[in-house]
Amino acid sequence: MEKPRKEPKRKPKYGLLSCVGYIYRYLWKNERQSAVHGVLAVVITVAAAALTLYTPSFILEALETASEFGYAALVIVGLLTAGFLTEFANEMVSIYNQTDEMYITYHLMYRKLSRQRSRDWYHQYSESIQKLDERADKAVEDNHAAGVHLPMDFAAIVATILNFVLFGGVVSMLHPLIVVLLAVGCAVSYGMTVWERKTNYQQMDERNAADKRRRYVHRMTETFKYGKDIRLYRMQTYLHTLNSKIMDACQHFVDLWERRSFLTAAVSFLVVFVRDGLAYGFLIYKAIAGEVDVAQFVLYFSAITALSGYMNDILTNWGKVAEGALQISDFREDLEIEDKLNHGKGIPIPHGPFAIEFKDICYKYPMGEKQILDHVSFKIAAGEKIALVGLNGAGKTTLTMLMCGLLLPDSGEVLIDGHSILEYNRDELYDLFGLVPQNYNLLPMSIGRNIACTMTEEEIDRQKLWACLEMAGLAEKIRSLPMKENTPLNREVYPDAVDLSGGEKQKLLMARLLYKNPACMILDEPTAALDPIAESKMYEKYNEITENATSVFISHRLASTRFCDRIFLLDGANFAEEGTHDELMAAGKKYRELFDVQSKYYKEGGNEDGE
Repeated sequence: MEKPRKEPKRKPKYGLLSCVGYIYRYLWKNERQSAVHGVLAVVITVAAAALTLYTPSFILEALETASEFGYAALVIVGLLTAGFLTEFANEMVSIYNQTDEMYITYHLMYRKLSRQRSRDWYHQYSESIQKLDERADKAVEDNHAAGVHLPMDFAAIVATILNFVLFGGVVSMLHPLIVVLLAVGCAVSYGMTVWERKTNYQQMDERNAADKRRRYVHRMTETFKYGKDIRLYRMQTYLHTLNSKIMDACQHFVDLWERRSFLTAAVSFLVVFVRDGLAYGFLIYKAIAGEVDVAQFVLYFSAITALSGYMNDILTNWGKVAEGALQISDFREDLEIEDKLNHGKGIPIPHGPFAIEFKDICYKYPMGEKQILDHVSFKIAAGEKIALVGLNGAGKTTLTMLMCGLLLPDSGEVLIDGHSILEYNRDELYDLFGLVPQNYNLLPMSIGRNIACTMTEEEIDRQKLWACLEMAGLAEKIRSLPMKENTPLNREVYPDAVDLSGGEKQKLLMARLLYKNPACMILDEPTAALDPIAESKMYEKYNEITENATSVFISHRLASTRFCDRIFLLDGANFAEEGTHDELMAAGKKYRELFDVQSKYYKEGGNEDGE
């Protein structure tokens, strides 16, 4: 049996220095004081370290050689004052750094969210992009993320390296091999750190996937959305079992990370024990032999101790910088996802109803197994009113999303008035379409702005707004509210908000469509939540609503599509039939079969042909 092919290891797109340069250029442009604070931190840290190194030996030397109290006191007070001032400056920079972390987090998070909001919508169905989004989220999720800390960690490692050079120069005066000894031990520890970091990076996607499942299940029990189903169908035990399995999977990755961290720490401890023991032993031998006086002993002892610590700090900070660079690389790669739709200047858009043509369109969702559309070709004339019908999952909604550029076909071409949708500017292309979708979200703002989709309340055309509410059948409800069209939606954001029923929300979406008055109207099951009276009124007004537009009407109720110019029946990833209601009924094929099945459950008020 052939073994499954192992996926190639994921490699970051950008290197460490490239990511450091990127983040500092970004700070210099958007948050310049943060870059300045990093430079100050390096200067102050090195100055403080130098004072720490030389102060004890200078004091001892002053006490041994000074003939007057005043001179010795002046040296001691001067050194202590300098140490106090550098410590104070270091504390101030540390406080600024904490503020900088929040600024950097907000800047990077806003940039990522802005890019995700503006990029082409079809990307959300790509598994690889979903994983990249999750990794980019980790880079800026809070002020503790390694990506956010990259500028501060890089400043810290620069300061540490300078201190290493300073203290290493002192230790080399005792014997150069001591520096070599410390460096060899550092290299061994560094190798373990690199192994740990790379292994963790390779497993990040799996760990993120497990954590994503955990968050999803937790949300199911933390919100009221699933409360009725959980209780009515006694799903508590199932959810508890599912949660336990997911938590075990998450814990597995945590255990792996902990074991690697423990192994790295154990090896580093043994290296430090042998390395520092040999260095201190040599210093003590020199002191006993009389080759090093007391002041020199204190200086060398302090230097060896600090140098050993700086080597460990180099490893630690380098690991942080490397981790931060990996996250910034993912962050940059996420921002650079290329869009296929035209974001630049496009050809002039049509004014008024337009023709739509599908030429040999094939489409399958990136993470799906089923071919949704298979070599579909058809044309809708300008101003024509068509209906799309078929069983659930036949591809009706997918077809409309391809029509307006929310999805792009795997092959074939979608044309608007004879031109590919890629020739039009994307945002101008979207302006051509209005959609009443099956799945929708109302924004946390006033009813009026939800309909007009304006930036401010002042931009709303109130006369037009109320005309749309009247036509959508929602005016009476809105007039009954204390704040009328200024009433906010979403009680999670606004305490005085109102909750609309499912049918009222669909009427609001219809009012939004009417307010936009696009050249093409797409209504995807627009009456699903309406009562029979409201549904009947909507059918009566359909021709009036779509009078000056090309329109596409999707419904599972075949009898509701008779007012359309043509009906397309989707079946098996392609069109099974096309024609008027009467033509399809007369043909006696799939459409007639589905209509007859439905007619058993609702009364159409005519003969068996629905006439």
